[in-house]
Amino acid sequence: MKRSHAWHHTAFGNVACWLGSIQFAVPILIFVAVALGWGTYLESTQSARVAKSVVYGSMWFLILMGLVCVSLIFAVVTRYPWKRKHVGFIIVHASLIALIVGGFWSMWGRIEGHIGLDQGSTTGTLEMDQERLELVEHDNGQFRTLGEMEAPQQPGRYSIGGMPFEVSEVWENVREDFEVKDDGADPYRAVGIQFGPMAESAMWIGDETKAEAPTVDGMKIRVLADGLDWTPPTASNGTSPAATPESGYFFLVNDKPVPLGGEGQPAFPGWTIVGIKRFAHATVSGSGLSEEPGEKDNPAIEVTITDGKGTTEVHTAFEKFPDMLWSKPIEGTAKSGARLVAMHGAGGATPPAASGAGEELLVVFGKLPGIKVGHVGRDGVAKVLEHDGTFPWTADFGARKVIILRQFAKAREESKFVRAPAAEGTRPALVLRLGDSAEPRVLAWKAMVPVSLPGRVAMLRFHPRTVTLPFALRLDQFRKTDYPGTEMAMAYESDVTVQPMEGAERRATISMNNPLVQSGWKVYQSGFVGANVSIFSVMRDPGLPLTYIASVGLCLGILITFYGRGLTWGHPGVPAPFSGKEHSHATVPVRSDPVNGASVNGVRGHDAELDAETGSSADPGRRQSDAPGHVRA
Repeated sequence: MKRSHAWHHTAFGNVACWLGSIQFAVPILIFVAVALGWGTYLESTQSARVAKSVVYGSMWFLILMGLVCVSLIFAVVTRYPWKRKHVGFIIVHASLIALIVGGFWSMWGRIEGHIGLDQGSTTGTLEMDQERLELVEHDNGQFRTLGEMEAPQQPGRYSIGGMPFEVSEVWENVREDFEVKDDGADPYRAVGIQFGPMAESAMWIGDETKAEAPTVDGMKIRVLADGLDWTPPTASNGTSPAATPESGYFFLVNDKPVPLGGEGQPAFPGWTIVGIKRFAHATVSGSGLSEEPGEKDNPAIEVTITDGKGTTEVHTAFEKFPDMLWSKPIEGTAKSGARLVAMHGAGGATPPAASGAGEELLVVFGKLPGIKVGHVGRDGVAKVLEHDGTFPWTADFGARKVIILRQFAKAREESKFVRAPAAEGTRPALVLRLGDSAEPRVLAWKAMVPVSLPGRVAMLRFHPRTVTLPFALRLDQFRKTDYPGTEMAMAYESDVTVQPMEGAERRATISMNNPLVQSGWKVYQSGFVGANVSIFSVMRDPGLPLTYIASVGLCLGILITFYGRGLTWGHPGVPAPFSGKEHSHATVPVRSDPVNGASVNGVRGHDAELDAETGSSADPGRRQSDAPGHVRA
């Protein structure tokens, strides 16, 4: 702007005019644009946390935005003394400053996190997404904080509670891998097993006295301690698998076989057989099975069962086709969950293992370093193989082949964190070097690592920041409404009880578009897990009111600047959209009354004079230099 006031030529005026000039503002705005572009790139390629740490929350960005505010302030100061025409200008610049202040206030003062509540549970603690690194001391069963800081987002050297450490890497996601070693303090037998050469991976299975015997691919696996023996079950000792029912058919309920009885007898607990139809030459028709004597042999059976409470089911099975399992409800809505299965097909063929009547069993036993492996098939046939302990070794039981990769006598499981690609539900980690140790330590999210402090049992903890709310929430009931015919949630809401620190508790319903407002906090329904766990987002933003006020002020200032002619008089180029007629710029001859200054032809003499206040023509859209006869230098 031109220096039109006397104070502009003073020392302070020179500085103020430079700080409020376009020459000062433009380079700053260019740097701001570059910084915002960099922050947007980091946020889209890495995370909002990294963008805040590197750009938006950095000291240099704070200084840069401070210079923007200085430019805006002095752009207004240089207009002093202010007139009506400056009203819109001042409101716009003040609103921009308020927006910047409100934005930083929100960034540093905003508290946002989540709460997960199971039905009937209560909490008053908010867990934030902000990552904290904390040095704690374990004392009498309690953790006492010795120092804390925001978790580093970049490699570098840091200090917490007077303890220096180095972050060599920051991993966006890790997974926990387990490694088995043969250096345990106590005897513990474990074997690495692979189920067939085409299996994708192997697994370690340990002594059943210290770990439950697992079931893999429908087969229970037992590992016995060193020196223990095992005798295959036989029919004589009463430990053999379930015998084949005489009828040739059985119901499979929860993978347990129940021999088929006769009409009027229980089928299995809670259900009774009300009808049995047998077919020698079964043919499938539109109404079900029918007997066709001229056709080939096709033994089949159709069994009708009821629960006695209004539900009836029909189950069908074929001897030659054990995989063809039919069941359909006749009436009622209950479901038995049972399957009618043929024990043997034609020619003594055995149905697939999933349809077998007995439990398949694999037992690892014997004296180390040798190994014995016993197998009991679903048909009750048992077999034992013995090996000298050279691995890998394949134990071949015909239909079942098991590869023993390794065997340990003092097995010990050791877990470690390894870097993993980003995925849903990522778990970040920091790779640390503590003290003089050259060995890096991986500190994963919500985990701790011990540190060496003289005379103290201390640990470094990587965990979310928690905030104690001025109220507690209890989830009374969670409800979810699905789209008809699907399991996709259409709407969900939670009935909660709000328990403030002071005052009486109250009940409220929180839904997707109906947040709870309590003590300056807002609680939103953001998700759910299963049928009973509700997830809430909780937020308090102290800078939000200022941001709203500044946004309204900015819009008001713009409207005043462009459409309030009475408050922007003297601004060149501002249109007058609501005026009835545009004034002509042609020169009008004027004869003034020498007494009172009034024009003879009806045009006021003031229109031909310069405004004493502004030094401009009375026509606000025209400069003096544009007047007829004016010669530009």
